[in-house]
Amino acid sequence: MRMWKTLIWYGGLLLLLITTTTTQGGRRELEARQHWWDLAQNELAAALNVRQNWNVAKNVIMFLGDGMGITANTAARIYKGQKEGRNGEEGYLTWERFPNAALLKTYNVDKQVPDSAATATAYLCGVKANYYTLGLDPEVMLGDCAASRNSIYHTPSILTWAQEAGMDTGIVTTTRVTHATPAATYAHSAHRNWECDGNLGEKGVGCMDIADQLVSENPGKNIKVILGGGRQVFGAGLGSVDNDTCIRTDGRDLTKEWLEDKTNSGHTGRYVTNTGELHSVDLEDTDYLLGLFADSHTSFEVDRLVGPSGAPSLKEMALKALKFLQEKNNGFFLLVEGGRIDHALHDNLPRRALEETVVLDNTVAAVLKEVDLEDTMVVVTADHSHVMTINGYPDRGNDILGITGDISKIDGLPYTTLMFTNGPGYNYAIEGDKVVRQDPRDANVKHMDYRSQAAVPAYPLSETHGGEDVAIWAVGPMSHLFHRTHEQHYVAHAMAYSACIGPSADNCERPAHASFTKDRAPPKPTTTHPTILLHGLRKPKSGPAGAAKPKFPTLSSILQDLLDDNEQKIMTALGTESVRSYSIASDLQKLLGRRSAPSRRMV
Repeated sequence: MRMWKTLIWYGGLLLLLITTTTTQGGRRELEARQHWWDLAQNELAAALNVRQNWNVAKNVIMFLGDGMGITANTAARIYKGQKEGRNGEEGYLTWERFPNAALLKTYNVDKQVPDSAATATAYLCGVKANYYTLGLDPEVMLGDCAASRNSIYHTPSILTWAQEAGMDTGIVTTTRVTHATPAATYAHSAHRNWECDGNLGEKGVGCMDIADQLVSENPGKNIKVILGGGRQVFGAGLGSVDNDTCIRTDGRDLTKEWLEDKTNSGHTGRYVTNTGELHSVDLEDTDYLLGLFADSHTSFEVDRLVGPSGAPSLKEMALKALKFLQEKNNGFFLLVEGGRIDHALHDNLPRRALEETVVLDNTVAAVLKEVDLEDTMVVVTADHSHVMTINGYPDRGNDILGITGDISKIDGLPYTTLMFTNGPGYNYAIEGDKVVRQDPRDANVKHMDYRSQAAVPAYPLSETHGGEDVAIWAVGPMSHLFHRTHEQHYVAHAMAYSACIGPSADNCERPAHASFTKDRAPPKPTTTHPTILLHGLRKPKSGPAGAAKPKFPTLSSILQDLLDDNEQKIMTALGTESVRSYSIASDLQKLLGRRSAPSRRMV
């Protein structure tokens, strides 16, 4: 009886989707008082049960939603639920069920509202930087080529630290692999737009372009797996020239140079350009993998050509990269960027942005199924926000892409829930001495290419970033280091401490009160990994040979022992929209997929 009472209490951790009835108007019924009481008690039980994982991370995976600020995250949560037929507000994106979360201050050294290059330098290199600069400390100003060539100002990234520790590394992105976010892992450039030699101009004379750095310099040429877009900046475009993307003028094909470098160094390299080629890669016989699936950025997911001759999805790329790195078994750092969220928001296209965010959500969920959270730190965050807002007083369950239902008392017109403070969606006209805006009822506001109204006019793709804090969610070893409002550059230092690399290579001693997870002893120092100080720690007792390693370290040890083959069920439950408390043992039996009570007794 004691065991079942405990299981019933902790049963609230295992979230189930509650089927609700639909009213005549099509909206879902709203919850009653008991639901909210049970929800709070279940959440409290979960919070009281969280424990800290002090393991040393063998692997670190960072997911970056470019431009995925708090507003975009909230809107995507609602959009995800509504796509599945629910009200949406009560749901969760996968990372929102991680045990640890914090806020990050995103300003640049010289800007109140940041750009993606300087923010990437912060969270990947551990140093705040100037606007539009990559991998350089604040001594280097935008466009200062001469200063950027001085290695004393270079800021190595966590990817560099991982390689120095003998770990494998990878980057996956839906943007060009030379774009701001991925470039900060390997490049040092006084201007983020110096992606190829054609963009260097007079100010960049004497500096190496970003694509060249990826192929020719450390740590770029030592990255084991690189998947994304950007064939044109490599001099290997397969279509017509894109004048909005950097064009190589030196006649070099960097993909061929990349392959030649791998061959000359005694390794096997594989270069692929479509989904079919990516899936055909033999991981056991490939040392390095480069995949460029578009001349510029890869397509938005809703436009993506599906099939062998098309481009892989973010999820396909991430899973391939993950399996590639796991195959080597050296431990790894992997950066996965959902980069086109940002591009849609720059164009005031909310539906495209939300679709891309849901794609990132699906990717995170898929990767979580393939990793052991006992030895893998997973972080999800954004680099900056945008100026999209959720406004008005729409009813619960109202389409997040729809009209609020409110009418302006000034012009007598309604407005959409999602709007922007600036951008190309301004769409105003002058009638006499009045400024008149479009009536959103005359447009298909749910269309993929509908531009939400904006207050200040701007050219297409010119909506600005927002300067508010962004969120970060974390799970796995040392994820509790994210726990309040942090400066953005703290992220790199926390990830490095988790894996005992870079600035923490000789300073990651766990305190005496640190706890290690079941069957996971502190790693022993090796010749390829920096010495790990473990003074004052007791090695945990080893479990039985072949024992399964738990993937959900925030659950109680009691529930952890009962999970076994139900991990997928729990993972699915973590993202559902409603919870209930469990009052009888049969509820929990059904939840765990068991027909009878477990025979083991609680100890």
